[in-house]
Amino acid sequence: MKRLLSTLLVLVTLGLCAVCVVQWVREERLRGHIAELAKRLEAENTARVEAERKAAEYEKEIERLTILRAEVEAKLLTATQELTEMGADSVARGYTLAFFLNELMQTEAKLAAMENAVGKGTEALKDHNASVTAQNATITKQNELLKQLAAERNTAIEKLNARTKEFNELVEKYNKLAKSR
Repeated sequence: MKRLLSTLLVLVTLGLCAVCVVQWVREERLRGHIAELAKRLEAENTARVEAERKAAEYEKEIERLTILRAEVEAKLLTATQELTEMGADSVARGYTLAFFLNELMQTEAKLAAMENAVGKGTEALKDHNASVTAQNATITKQNELLKQLAAERNTAIEKLNARTKEFNELVEKYNKLAKSR
């Protein structure tokens, strides 16, 4: 009977050892699975942090581009207003030039009438020459003013073209950035 109990005790002990071994193997597999899950969680956390950093960076860039766009639009409006004012000034100068040309033609008509009426009187001729000289000086001034106005208009248009080009480049950058989000 003693032998039976010893054998039974050995068998129970061996069974318990087998249960322990099975549990150790199962625990090792679970530890490996937990380690793998921890690595995946760490990788996902790293990716999330990187995505949040990029999102903040993109927000700052969008804000900067929005401010820059507003500045360019303000400059474009200013340039357009200046160009409109220059156009109005050009029209006014054109009217002035037309007025002086009309006055010149009237003076020429008066001169022709005087020559017919008086003949070739030197006094009237000198007066008329002085008048024509003054009118020529006025026409010369108006011509210079027209050249200056044309130069100012060309400068304003060049500035407007440059600002428009900058604005278009900015819009392209903004659109690229918006598409990449």
